[in-house]
Amino acid sequence: MTRFFKFAVATAALLMTQACIPTQIYVEAPGKKLLSIQFYPGGETLPDLLVINGENYYGKAQYQWDDPLADIGFRFVDGRRVRAECLRSAKDILGMEQCALYEVYRSDFDLIPEGIQAPNPTL
Repeated sequence: MTRFFKFAVATAALLMTQACIPTQIYVEAPGKKLLSIQFYPGGETLPDLLVINGENYYGKAQYQWDDPLADIGFRFVDGRRVRAECLRSAKDILGMEQCALYEVYRSDFDLIPEGIQAPNPTL
């Protein structure tokens, strides 16, 4: 193999693994244990993935790109939904307003009940 071919294969492998880095948050449900939640974005053909305490849940994240203070949500493949609203905003490193804390106001998914609060993992 040529040196260029080896470099191209190594670079392609590195770029593909960069897409596998999850967004990680830890939240404590009222009266329940600490939840470790990881979010992996899917795409056009793959559903988004939530890993909650080691179990996989597939669905589609719901958010607005153009409004960082808007409600967010997740619709599972079986139809269950979780919706959260922004409680507190803060400025990001560029000085733009972003939501700093979300609270779930509607949920029919038992692991993430209404009233649970979660920080924005990007801040």
